[in-house]
Amino acid sequence: MKAICTEVPDRMYGEVKSLVNSGWFRNEDDLILEALRRFLDTHKVELMEQYIREDVEWGLHGKD
Repeated sequence: MKAICTEVPDRMYGEVKSLVNSGWFRNEDDLILEALRRFLDTHKVELMEQYIREDVEWGLHGKD
């Protein structure tokens, strides 16, 4: 497992804490993992198409 360290706006962090304190999530990590999972699930096709376009561009022009 990998750790990710990031900064979030105070207001967003307040919402995270509120959801955890209300019992919707066990802790902040669980909320962040769920949010990331949902983002990746809903954007999977879009992200894959972007990666494919970047690979094709690199293959055609050799630019990084």
